[in-house]
Amino acid sequence: MEAYKFETTVLKDGMIKVPQFEEYFDRKIELFIVLKPQKVEKRQKQTIDEFLEKWTGFAKGIEDPDTVKYNYLMEKYK
Repeated sequence: MEAYKFETTVLKDGMIKVPQFEEYFDRKIELFIVLKPQKVEKRQKQTIDEFLEKWTGFAKGIEDPDTVKYNYLMEKYK
């Protein structure tokens, strides 16, 4: 068995460009796809002021969790 390695990109229409191997036209092949890890952009750390601005008041108006649990159980086991 012969093996070849090369880098290519899957096109938007799903096509994969393979380098020219004229001597292998019209032959069956096996294809293994190995995805390369994508680079993840590092986010800047949030300052405490940015965090507080984003999340302050998030849980405002939410009932006490114990009260919610109690009401659920009372309704379930009537």
